[in-house]
Amino acid sequence: MREPLSYDIAHRAAQAVLEAARADGLKVCVTVVNGSGAVKVLLKDDGAAPIGVETSRRKAYTAAVMHMPTAQFAEFGKDSHLIDGQLLAIPGGHPITTEDGDVIGGIGVGGALGATDDRLAAQALKTIATLLA
Repeated sequence: MREPLSYDIAHRAAQAVLEAARADGLKVCVTVVNGSGAVKVLLKDDGAAPIGVETSRRKAYTAAVMHMPTAQFAEFGKDSHLIDGQLLAIPGGHPITTEDGDVIGGIGVGGALGATDDRLAAQALKTIATLLA
């Protein structure tokens, strides 16, 4: 069975994030994972802080496996006891969904402020939607 989120789509979406961040004068990391949270693509821009690698990965993972943006998960998770140490409740991760609403992956951005990471990840969803169509 062919995976719905191809490497090409994942890479092009990640590259779009780096380009958008650079246009704003930012250096970030971006990770795209498949529906089970396995990394498809991880890009770290020159000069991006090393911690962005791990935060972008965990944001993408959280968005994919929890089927919600990490900003929303932050609200959901504050009163619960979660056992998955890979989850990260910080804005900057969004699930990747098909037109039918199926979650096929997640995208996470790390390296800027949470609201900026979140905006960049949300922008990337528009690129992904065009590529999936």
